[in-house]
Amino acid sequence: MNLLKTKKQGRSFWGKISNFKQGKTIPIWFLGIGASFFFVLSSSFAAEGIPQFKFQADHFEWTQETSSIVGWGNVSLEYEDISIKADNIKVNLETSDLLVEGEVRIQIKERVIEGKNLKYDLKRKEGMIQSPRGKEGSFFYRAKEAYLSSETIELREVNFTTCNLYPPHYSIRMGKVSIRFKEETVMKNIAFYFKGLPFPVFWVPYFVQYIRKENRVIFPVFGYSKFAGLYIRTGYNFYASPSFQTKFRLDYRTKKGWAQGIDVSYRLKIGEGELDSYFAREIGSAEGRWAVRLRHQHTFSPSTYLKLRLERVSDENFLTEYFNEEYKTSYLYIGHQGVGYNMGVLMEPAVNLEFETNFIERLPQIKLNFGSQRIGESRLYSEKKMEITNFRKEEKSIIRADGFLDFSFPFTLLDEHLRIRPKLGYHLFYYWYEKEGERLEAYRSIPYQELSLVSEIENQYGNYTHIVRPSLSYYHSSEIKNDFELPFGLKSGKYEQDYEKRTGEIHPQNLIKFNFTNYLYSGKRRVMTGEIKTSCDLTKKKEKFSLLEGKFLLNPSLPLINYFDFSFLYHFYEKKYKEVKANLGLKDSSWNMKLGVERYIDGQARTDIIAQGNFKVGKKWEISGYLRYNLEKKNIQEEVFSLQRDLHCWAVRLFLKEKPEREYWIGFYIKALPQHWIRYHPMIKLLEIR
Repeated sequence: MNLLKTKKQGRSFWGKISNFKQGKTIPIWFLGIGASFFFVLSSSFAAEGIPQFKFQADHFEWTQETSSIVGWGNVSLEYEDISIKADNIKVNLETSDLLVEGEVRIQIKERVIEGKNLKYDLKRKEGMIQSPRGKEGSFFYRAKEAYLSSETIELREVNFTTCNLYPPHYSIRMGKVSIRFKEETVMKNIAFYFKGLPFPVFWVPYFVQYIRKENRVIFPVFGYSKFAGLYIRTGYNFYASPSFQTKFRLDYRTKKGWAQGIDVSYRLKIGEGELDSYFAREIGSAEGRWAVRLRHQHTFSPSTYLKLRLERVSDENFLTEYFNEEYKTSYLYIGHQGVGYNMGVLMEPAVNLEFETNFIERLPQIKLNFGSQRIGESRLYSEKKMEITNFRKEEKSIIRADGFLDFSFPFTLLDEHLRIRPKLGYHLFYYWYEKEGERLEAYRSIPYQELSLVSEIENQYGNYTHIVRPSLSYYHSSEIKNDFELPFGLKSGKYEQDYEKRTGEIHPQNLIKFNFTNYLYSGKRRVMTGEIKTSCDLTKKKEKFSLLEGKFLLNPSLPLINYFDFSFLYHFYEKKYKEVKANLGLKDSSWNMKLGVERYIDGQARTDIIAQGNFKVGKKWEISGYLRYNLEKKNIQEEVFSLQRDLHCWAVRLFLKEKPEREYWIGFYIKALPQHWIRYHPMIKLLEIR
């Protein structure tokens, strides 16, 4: 490649060229026949208004009369954030106009467009290209022409599709599309066409896809729900700054009427969070329903943080019915993570007294947890936790101090095949409360001991590895307490049972646990897992053993068989299985199936046979179904079928559910965008669009 450069002043170069007659072209063969040229305009010409660009071609000519450079054969031009490749490029150095005849590829920033016959002004960074084609996300597009600028691409008479065939199975035709870099894509006169149909099946006049956050109307969302009926959701986004944004909601539901709300999100020095509000006055109701929710979090340091959640609602079901969200209790939590410990302070008040009448507040709860820590260089480990809580229910309150401390000494025997861990611990509960005007104190102390033994035996049989892992643990505890009765029961988190009653599960008095696990590997692939476990409560005089629980999973490397799993719960004393489940998974290149049996003997016996499968018929059709048959009642409890037609880039699905209630619909969706679909329900004559 020969490199041709102008001198610093630039005029001597032009002077040399002026020796040739005007109107003639200067062949470059004397600089090397067939060589690539790299032409760089210097900064001196930039001072005269000529842009600096890089120009490369197999062949090169200069026309003095028109002050034009012409390149052909593997031509490329680079100018700032613009790159152009074509078979020929002509550049007028006086006007900075660029012309390409035939196929061309232009890249403006991250956008790449291919087309024909490009006209472009390098100074103004504006131009036009015919028959443009490119890709935006999952979509391919073709258009009649495109107008280009440094910040916008405007397409005329556009066909969008995710189908890479030509002609495509479907296309979204638009009269005009404006793509504004890093801001938005504006589409007008949008029609959806199927291949072969001369008329559109769907049309909307206007659609905007936003990229940059700024003040704008929220594009309406249509849908249907049993609670709301047909609904439309819209509003307005107000972006005051990158750290403060507001969304104004305006929704309409045919069954409920109008509703509105304001959502504020912020990111400030004091933290970040959201403040949402929503109000609805339902049709036929004099009282409004509403919700105000605040979520805030702040990190004071890498080890200290704060979390706040406040939910104030008009009634318990409002969030579920309007937003399909569960109501959550309000709290304030401050946490700190230290070296070898963590601590936290929780405030959990009742803020919705209308329906939180049985809610137990924690005002406050202070926790300090040290976890398992090694003591010096010894094999001795300690674990400790402390907690103090002020429980309040209506006008009554209980203060409880709760803490435990235990020590363990793990070691191994028999060449590390046997792992042994003895543990000693002490758990103390102390209570302060008032009952019938009298201040009372109470305590419960639980010393406990645990001994666990785990062994692992590994055997190699060629490419197969068999691992047997039996384990045995013994747990013993005793309780010392005075005679007391709390003014109300205490609940712990999601558990409905009283915490004090659950201590029997946390600290069993005399319990032995057995566990026996088998693993079989073929190389590094696990082909079999088997586990059996039970426990023995030595405090009981009868029926000491719990249910025997077994699980078995087989993943064989066999044709058609994908997996086989089997599980059961066996009652030793009734000498019968309480629950049995077995499933066989079958799989081939064109189908997969699950055949299962489930039997429950808890009260009234029930045996279900389950069949579920997917079948491909040819390359385009897929049939799926699910059946659950009850042997005792001799009828089908659940029955669901679907038929899907794959059309390369989109699919049509026919759904039919006969039991427990009948429902059927036909739906359409683009495979690249499965979250968006159109469904028609013939039973209720409803068209859903999402």
